Amino acid sequence: MLKLADFFGLKLDPERSDISSFLEAVNVDNMINNTNVVKKIAASNGRDSPIVGVARRQQFLKLIKPLLNETMLDYDAHYYIKEVNTSSDHDRRYCAEDKLIQVALIIASTKSIKTLESEPNIPGVRQLREAAFLGSRFDRLWDVLTEETSHVIKAFRKGKK
Repeated sequence: MLKLADFFGLKLDPERSDISSFLEAVNVDNMINNTNVVKKIAASNGRDSPIVGVARRQQFLKLIKPLLNETMLDYDAHYYIKEVNTSSDHDRRYCAEDKLIQVALIIASTKSIKTLESEPNIPGVRQLREAAFLGSRFDRLWDVLTEETSHVIKAFRKGKK
């Protein structure tokens, strides 16, 4: 089971949105690939099928759901401009929460951090941290994933008929 501390200090490439690198970074790639859902879809559609990527993203969001729905520290704009922002337990927790939210956004949106900066329809880290919407963080991210992958799911369902 993942802990918030697993996200502390995680290096995120602003240009990448590939799910494998994130799953490997937090050591859950094999766990996700061995879930019944991912194994079944991969066996029938091929490991590189887009629908397998959607299933992997869904399984990862489910895995981090408890972390996403925990109470988080309030947004602190000062944190992002401090010269040293890992000197206290508070700062380390804030960093871990920030990385957790960023990874969840990348996974749910299928977009890189750089691309997310210009996406008005996808909530940002601040909005997710403050939970400035109805429902839980997990629910909001699940909605984003559903919206961003609907074309893959529609094509998959159409192909099954």
